[in-house]
Amino acid sequence: MTAALRVLIVTLSGITILGGLGLIALVWVYSLKFGQCVKLPNGSELSYEAFVDFGNAYFRPDVVLRDPDGAIIGKEIWPIRVTDVATLGTAWPENDSSKSDFSFVWAAETGLVKKDENPSLYAELLTTANAMSNDIGAPADVEVNTLWMFKRLSADEQYVGRSCATRYFTF
Repeated sequence: MTAALRVLIVTLSGITILGGLGLIALVWVYSLKFGQCVKLPNGSELSYEAFVDFGNAYFRPDVVLRDPDGAIIGKEIWPIRVTDVATLGTAWPENDSSKSDFSFVWAAETGLVKKDENPSLYAELLTTANAMSNDIGAPADVEVNTLWMFKRLSADEQYVGRSCATRYFTF
């Protein structure tokens, strides 16, 4: 083996190792930033959709509402209202989606109830959530979105959780 070939192999190996260490460090930093979640008292949670979103600017993921099993209930919810018994709101579809927006109530006992699919149960849950619960994060007359609610509640230690159902990447 010639000296030039050995130098080339050592150089490529060094670049590969340094690049791999850099990638590991980047994933670790992103997991610290985007791996947190907010555990809501009604059983649902707010968290980032993934550590890295290749479909968004600066690879920054969106905040989503999840059920306790990790399934995404809604990506962009505005307005969102969180109470101690339910999460209520209107979920807006993604930009390139053929899905329409939908109003919903999520409660631990019933799961996701959409207004269009089950109007009577939706109205009953909405009445219950309005009458017998305390608002969390923002007053009922203030309309906020998932990102605002996530930022507000993640500053409060009683809601912060570390075991989130967060994917590594999304597109």
